[in-house]
Amino acid sequence: MELEEWLAVYQAVSLTAASKERVYWGVGGACLIANTILLALAAYVSRATWLEDWRYLTTALAVIGVGVGAYWLAIQHRLGREAAHWQGLLRQLEGEFAGAEFHRSALRLLKGQPVRTPTTTVHFDEWYPEVARLGWFARAAARLMVPLVPTLFLIAWILLGLIPWLAG
Repeated sequence: MELEEWLAVYQAVSLTAASKERVYWGVGGACLIANTILLALAAYVSRATWLEDWRYLTTALAVIGVGVGAYWLAIQHRLGREAAHWQGLLRQLEGEFAGAEFHRSALRLLKGQPVRTPTTTVHFDEWYPEVARLGWFARAAARLMVPLVPTLFLIAWILLGLIPWLAG
């Protein structure tokens, strides 16, 4: 392949990977906002004991919340796999170019391996490479938070749907 063809392929794969990543985080943000709004509404309804049939309203909101939480878990898994696939293609393409380390360095940083990042020094504003490393706690927290947040919302919705009927 010619260099221009390689660059066109790289640009197309890069745009696709970026859009997959944007959709992944956009759906996650939308589900988080939907859960938060529903949770605020359910908290108001559960405290409004003067409302007639407040238990049914709380349970209905909890069922909607369970649906949003289950959707969040399912779509997060599928979109995460798609984004990982396209990022893997980008890393493979970068292996064809000498010195291209954009996505491979990001993968190494997330795995906790040392990578070189450009930093400025105080002396004459020159660029010197410095080794940066993401610690084990940051890696573990990032890996745990992505599936843990929707799971906790799902558990909270189930409990919120059951508590009005068990409490009295």
